[in-house]
Amino acid sequence: LLKPLSRKKFTGSIVFAFIHLGLNSQTVERIEPPFWWTGMTNPVLQLLIYGENIGSTEPEINFPGVEISEIHRTANQNYLFLTINIKPDIPPGNFEIFFKKGRSNIVSKSYELRQRKFDSSSRRGFNPGDAVYLLMPDRFANGDTLNDNVEGMLEKANRTDPDGRHGGDIAGIIKYLDYIKDLGFTALWCNPLLENNNPFYSYHGYAITDFYNIDPRFGTNKDFVKLVTECSKREIKVIMDVVLNHCSIYSWLMKDLPETSWIHSHDEYTRSNFRGTTITDPHASNYDKELMLEGWFDSHMADLDHRNPYLATYLIQNAIWWIEYSGINGIRLDTQPYSDKKFVAEWASAIFNEYPKFNIVGEAWLQQESVTAYFQKDAKNADGYNSNIPSVTDFPLYYAVNKAFNEKDG
Repeated sequence: LLKPLSRKKFTGSIVFAFIHLGLNSQTVERIEPPFWWTGMTNPVLQLLIYGENIGSTEPEINFPGVEISEIHRTANQNYLFLTINIKPDIPPGNFEIFFKKGRSNIVSKSYELRQRKFDSSSRRGFNPGDAVYLLMPDRFANGDTLNDNVEGMLEKANRTDPDGRHGGDIAGIIKYLDYIKDLGFTALWCNPLLENNNPFYSYHGYAITDFYNIDPRFGTNKDFVKLVTECSKREIKVIMDVVLNHCSIYSWLMKDLPETSWIHSHDEYTRSNFRGTTITDPHASNYDKELMLEGWFDSHMADLDHRNPYLATYLIQNAIWWIEYSGINGIRLDTQPYSDKKFVAEWASAIFNEYPKFNIVGEAWLQQESVTAYFQKDAKNADGYNSNIPSVTDFPLYYAVNKAFNEKDG
């Protein structure tokens, strides 16, 4: 017979057991991108892996044609960044990612590689011959009242509130595509459709909380693909609204930052000075330039720091993922001058590397032609900067038209 442990020794054994279990309680809650494709021009893929204590494991892939070239750990043990190389001739399928401690396999996850759908020749962008219809999804048409209020979404529908959600969705847009076509439009630009799970003022879509999912009050990712497909049947191109400069403070990434350098942090809330001229003016003070780029757009929008290479790759891959997944024809880039200009050039270059006939228009909300022109591809800039963005919004014309048709005779 074994001698019973004393109360003191027994208690100590229980404490040790719980500590041991805690150190080995790894989970994988997210992998982003959620899947990828074979045959991409760039064979390198970065995987963001998120889960409790996952950073304390050793990832391993034993699959022909796929190998890990870099493992990046952050101070936050809940993240791992894996850089993997995918051979161009690898067939589509699934491979396992094992997360180990020593020889023990703690947890594993299956990752899918799909067959590429849209090669460089099949993905054509919008052009000057297109007439673009802009709509705000929440305010256009309510095609499915069942998704007006969704469990887990912080803001509910309230059509009496001018700043609230009114119920418009993807189903409503699809319902009226023939109406849009009959008006003579050949391209559709929707304000952002990605998840904006904020407690108030979320209808506009520019405070993203999940970069890989459509807001459930608009529909699903598959619904968005259906929208693009239905537009294509009617020869209507689709332009996706992409936000690189900021995201919501309620984003899952902001609630548990991968790294402190993921965003521009300040001792107290610091707003951008919105002085776009500081980016183009060689005589602008560094103070004004930094405030323009590093100040926040609003108190509920965290300003992303694109100098972090893992964030930069995350955002580049996210854009390519949506292009390949949905088949969109173009991107409208939100707040182009507020993002790090070197990053913007790399972002655009990566997209055109995969889709040379694609198109992007950058939102440069500026009032002077010379300043606006700086942000367009191949501009003759004194500092040699090239944004690689083919077109920019012509706000100088917008202001001139308003002035011309509103001024008094004289």
